[in-house]
Amino acid sequence: MKTVLITGGSSGIGFEISKYFARGGYTILWVSLLAEELETAKTALQKEFFNTSVETLTLDLAQSASAQKVYDWVKSNNWNVDVLINNAGFGTYGFANDIAFEKEVAMIQLNVMNVFKMTRLFLKDMLAKNAGTIINISSNTSFQPVPKMAAYAATKSFVKHYSESLIEELKALKSKVQVIVVCPAAIKNTPFKNAAKMEKVKTFEGLVATTKEEVAKDVWNGFRKGKSVILSGSKLRRLIWLNSLLPHSVVQFLLRRELSEK
Repeated sequence: MKTVLITGGSSGIGFEISKYFARGGYTILWVSLLAEELETAKTALQKEFFNTSVETLTLDLAQSASAQKVYDWVKSNNWNVDVLINNAGFGTYGFANDIAFEKEVAMIQLNVMNVFKMTRLFLKDMLAKNAGTIINISSNTSFQPVPKMAAYAATKSFVKHYSESLIEELKALKSKVQVIVVCPAAIKNTPFKNAAKMEKVKTFEGLVATTKEEVAKDVWNGFRKGKSVILSGSKLRRLIWLNSLLPHSVVQFLLRRELSEK
């Protein structure tokens, strides 16, 4: 039986992605911040997929030692991770000087350093057996500068560029290990909006807004088809093509409109 490790798997798109892997017969490992949320989500998933084995670890992945703790937890239980999904993350919103410094440092630790460390730790094992997949969740904000989300967009740009560079390295090594980067549009129905204090921002009902269900479906289909880059959902894919034809000033105008408040 294969095993998938999903950070932030107990809510949002992580939980929706888990449903596909449960249906596919995978053992599921979740690492999330809230113990109660993990237990509630585990009960819900096993109610729908009663034969699915779900193991959980409560951990703050924004702490510098967390990735090593996750790796040690996996090793101590003799689990073999076939698929790693670096999904956990959060965002900040506002003018850079108005956002709490400590909050953005924690975001960078989670969105960048934790993804980097988790990838390095599990990639080593996957390369040794010449098998496995790492799926890193980036964002549509990784494609251009994003006012009022400067640090968040920068973290997601790191995830995208790092993942794409690893993809090229694996090709050069002729390795069977896969790295996939996922760039979703703003997601209508996830806790991200409230956590980032973006309740009044139009982007969640904007031009390319998607749903956690659509993202999860795109991730699963892309994984099954061996894609390297997944743009989710369908409206974003059309807009990315259009952006390549538009002047930078027009793209920034559209962004400002999307990120304005109601």
